[in-house]
Amino acid sequence: MTSERCGLENFFNPRGVVLVGARRSPGFGFVLPLALQRQGWGDRLYLVNPAGGELHGMPVYPSLAEVPGEPDLAVVIVPAEAVPGVLEEVADRGIRHAVVESAGFAELGEEGRRLQKRCREVARRRGVRVIGPNCVGVVNTENRFSTVEVVEEALTPGTVGVIAQSGVFGNILLDGLHQRGVFISKAVTLGNRMDVDECEVLMYLHADRSTKVIMMYLEGAADGRRLVETLRLVTSDKPVLVLKSGRTEKGREATASHTGSLSGEDELYDAVFRQTGAVRAETLEELVDLARVFASQPLPRGNRLGIVTSSGSLGALATDAAVEAGLMLPFLSEETESRMRKIAPRWMNVRNPLDVGPSGAYLAAMKALMEDPGIDMVLSIMVMPYAVFREFQARGVSVRDFLGSASNLRALAPEKPLVVCSLGDRGFLEELDSSLGPEIPVITSPERAARALGALYAYRSFRERWG
Repeated sequence: MTSERCGLENFFNPRGVVLVGARRSPGFGFVLPLALQRQGWGDRLYLVNPAGGELHGMPVYPSLAEVPGEPDLAVVIVPAEAVPGVLEEVADRGIRHAVVESAGFAELGEEGRRLQKRCREVARRRGVRVIGPNCVGVVNTENRFSTVEVVEEALTPGTVGVIAQSGVFGNILLDGLHQRGVFISKAVTLGNRMDVDECEVLMYLHADRSTKVIMMYLEGAADGRRLVETLRLVTSDKPVLVLKSGRTEKGREATASHTGSLSGEDELYDAVFRQTGAVRAETLEELVDLARVFASQPLPRGNRLGIVTSSGSLGALATDAAVEAGLMLPFLSEETESRMRKIAPRWMNVRNPLDVGPSGAYLAAMKALMEDPGIDMVLSIMVMPYAVFREFQARGVSVRDFLGSASNLRALAPEKPLVVCSLGDRGFLEELDSSLGPEIPVITSPERAARALGALYAYRSFRERWG
């Protein structure tokens, strides 16, 4: 299915945008025009407020009917009770796509549900597609279009598509992802899903050439059966990483009061994700880990993991998590064992995990595992006491000097996933992350790093089973 057939293309690539609810007082209606101007959309942006006048050097039109040009997307930020009438005006103006950011609908109870139903009836009768209400809309890094203000770094083009049911959650997530080495292609916050739902957006991102991985925060499914069918289709080509809230009864109550979603029994969702090949994250931290690993690493040929570590205890923790995630730690090949024994001190055990301690053989061990034909993926656990790191810095020695460059390590075995784990001093972590760049993810937990590699293998296995 092409993007156009999904009927969502104008949300991401509009010719012109009308902001209904521009305002001179603090709020979305004040800051969004400024953001769109900075992002290069000032010449295609039209502001509407019954008071008219001027805002940020731009004219404000008293009504939609007076807006010139050929806008094909409306962003609606008006009080909830005014939304049905605004949607009628949007349709009268010939606009067929609207992002309703206003809150005060199904998430508030019965009265809000009735108002949301009225809006849906208007939209369907007039042929207007709607994202929202109670959302912050969309982001497209390719053309720097966004219906919500985000930090400049968040507009760096990437390959990860984001679907978030919650508006503010999605906004905050976008503001922070770039700091974790995750860069997005497109993002959608769905809110109450009056019209457009997660299945339609999944299909849109499935067809989107710039999106390679999809991460999704889900509170509940709009249509469970359709979600199963959609996930199975999408995951046959692209990984879908899911964080699902509402595990507990209290969590389900919180979900219902937030976006008006019925989240359902968690066991059912677990079964859906297993059957469709979607990768479920247990926590937000794990979701971000998975996104970085899936976006940067190839799928492994098998489940044979090699671990090199400067800490035996962290290697043991990673081993436990890896085995629980369906991975195995094979014996090292005779060639790898021979290579390491030639340089290893007497106290060092040459086996998998390969604990090099303070031997100075870390880079050699990494290269040996990357080149070992019996290893399908490598987990590198690099930790260093702060006092040692400070001494290295004083001598002008960088992380790159003893770890090697990302491109050189990657070139040793382009087909093997390589993940680095480290924890400790912030300065060391930042230098490590900077040295490796986006090609090799750094995860601050041995268990999470191992589980992410396990998820890569599980997804590869699913794809092979389903052909």
